[in-house]
Parts: sequence; C-alpha cells; structure tokens
Amino acid sequence: MHENHYIFRWCRGGLAGRSGDSMAQTGTNLFRVKEYNEARVLDIIRIRGPVSRREIAEASGLKFQTVSNITNRLREAGVVVEESRVFRGGRRSLRLRLNEEAAYAVGIQLNRSALAVAITDFCGRVLARSSAEVAASEGPSAVVPVIREHAERVIEAAGVLRDKILGAGIGVPGPPTPRTGRMLDPNFLGWREYPLQEELERELGLPVCVDNDATAAALGERWSGVAADAANFVYVYLGSGVGAGIFANHQVYRGSSGNSGEIGHIPVEPHGPPCYCGNRGCLEVYVSPQGVLREARVAALQTSHLPRVARASFPDRFEDVVASEEPLFRSVVEAAGERLGRIISGMVGVLDPELIVLGGPTVEMLGDLFRESILAALRASSLPSRPLPKVELSAAGADAGPVGAAALVLHDTYAPSMQTLSLA
Repeated sequence: MHENHYIFRWCRGGLAGRSGDSMAQTGTNLFRVKEYNEARVLDIIRIRGPVSRREIAEASGLKFQTVSNITNRLREAGVVVEESRVFRGGRRSLRLRLNEEAAYAVGIQLNRSALAVAITDFCGRVLARSSAEVAASEGPSAVVPVIREHAERVIEAAGVLRDKILGAGIGVPGPPTPRTGRMLDPNFLGWREYPLQEELERELGLPVCVDNDATAAALGERWSGVAADAANFVYVYLGSGVGAGIFANHQVYRGSSGNSGEIGHIPVEPHGPPCYCGNRGCLEVYVSPQGVLREARVAALQTSHLPRVARASFPDRFEDVVASEEPLFRSVVEAAGERLGRIISGMVGVLDPELIVLGGPTVEMLGDLFRESILAALRASSLPSRPLPKVELSAAGADAGPVGAAALVLHDTYAPSMQTLSLA
C-alpha cells in the first residue's frame, strides 16, 4: 500500500473532522479503536523519536505486542523508519523516528496585505517558501490566482512528487465558518461567505483545510516547535490583528462554533478608539501594527506643543515606531505589551496553561521591550498563589503562519483525537 493511502486513513476531511474534546493521552486495547492507537503511537514517535518500542508502550499504556504490531505496519508503509543505535557497553537498540520524506504539506498564510506560502516535510521542516504583497481588499477573484501561483512555485522549488502532498492548509485572520471554510471576517471586504476551502481545492487540486491564523500557528508550534510535548498551552499570535490558539489536554480547542481565542476583541480601555467589530477600546486597537502606529502618532501630536519637551518626529509607518529609540515611542510599545499582558493573565486564570507561546511577525518586530512589558503585566496581575506558566517565543519565527497552516494538514491526518475513536 502506498504510504499516502495509509496516512489518509486518518484524514477526516479538514475542519469537518476536528474536535475540541479532550481525553487522557493513553492508548487503549479495544479492537474498535485501532486507528486511535495508531495515531497515538505516531504522535509519540513524532515527539520523542528516535524512540524504542518499549518506550512507546510505557508512554502510551498499550501492550508491547500491540505497539510492535502497529509500528511494524507503520514501518512497512514507509511512515516511520527504524535505526540501530549502539550504547555504552556495546548494547544495540532499534529505535523509530518519523520518515520525513513520507509526505508533505503546503501551508498558506493570508492576511489583509500579504501572502506567505511554504511547503514542509512530514516533520514540519520548511523545504521552500514564497511570499508576496497582496491587497485582500481586491477580493478573492484577484487574490486566489496569486495563492495558486505561489503554491505551485513552492511545490516546484521543493522538487517533491505531487502524489506525496497530503494537502494544503490556509490560515486567515478572523474566523472561518466551521466545516465549510467560508470566510466570516467582516473586515475582509468582499470575502464574507466566500467558499475559500472549496475554491482552493479546485484551484490547487489538493484537499484544503481552513482555520484562523492563531489556531493554525498553535498547531505548528505543537507539531515542530517549543510546545511539542505541552499538554496545555496558549499560542498568542500577532499578525495584522491578534488572536489565541488554545490546546487543552493535548487537544486543540476551538469552542462550540470553532472560533475560540478571539482575544483581539476583548475591550481593554472602555472609552478607547472604536474597533471595526463595533466595540470600543478592543485589544486589537492597541496591539496591531495599525494600532501601535496610531498611538505613536497621537503621542507625537500631543507632545509637539509642550515646552522643554523634545519633539518626536511624526511616524509614517509601523516600522518607524518599532525601530526608534525615541522614549515616547518606546512607551507606546511598552503600553501595548502591558495591555496584552493583562489579557494573557486573564487567560491564565481561566485556562491554567503550562506554557504561553508568543509568535507571529508583529511579535518579532516589536522586540524585547514589548515582551518584557507583557511579562511584567502578567506577573503583576496574576494570583500570587498560582505558579506562572513559562513564556516562550515561537520557534517558527517569521514562518509561524505558513508552518502552522501546513500543520493543519499534518495534524488532521494523524494526531490522536476523540473524533478518531468512532465507538458507535
């Protein structure tokens, strides 16, 4: 059997197969849930590999013979490979790891002004990437052909066989409709109710998964980043807006409508500037690139007439603010981090995660001062009796968006979940 046919046995058709339910990450010896056991064994090999069969049995709770049967099938299908290791004293051990060449996935990150596309191997490593400036306001008829062009470009650059590509994932700002992948974000003018998943499948000739960019980035971090073995973590993604991807008990959590983590529209200043969502003073109004630029411009105008105050130059771009050593602009960046830190503190109180991951292109641009102000606010506003979670930067860096989008495909293919159990 071709390895892709074997792998696709776990694929549940994009968003339609996802579940926010959680369960303990141990295996079971019931015959009816053999597919869950296979997915669980693969997950352990992905996280801990190279790993022995004995270690897999201990981690999964499965019988050693069950693990042997599963790993033999996976090895014969080419999904995992076996390697021999010699330890001190001459003892030899056979250990298993993922076969990075078993399959590939295309990841697409689309925001309001830019497009990034990458192709990854089965371990989530980027093989080729491409990007372009696009104006989403031009509408899908103009943007979708550009997506197709760059997707084909990375596939050709990577030199992989097309029948080894599991599919394409796309992360978008704002929520898509669960199950159908239609766009809901009213700020994506001309895209509302656009059947993005359906149209990209037709254009690319590949299965397509659509999700919001924060959830996609969280999946990417779980797949090949600092959250690889974290049971409960929150990924805070800052791109053109801000959102959160949530993992609870090893499972991605999407909420009842598939749109959890919309922290960008939590009001942080009740009398602040209006947000396009209809509220005032939303977090996104202050921590998005547009919001930071606006606050810096307001500050520059407010101080320009004061005596004995050095006048700050009026910034033209977000980049002018984050690259400046001007104290006035540094205070704006610091205030943005403080506001985000307060919201993260609230999430810590509700979700009790072991890890907070900060990622997305805006995090990198805002720099150390922004991150330090987040940590300071988190420490100041958290309960003293509760240990703080670790706070780390995403391992994917600028590739967080497209790597996370590719992970939508990889995760839906074989990450163990309640949906796999099918006990009825």
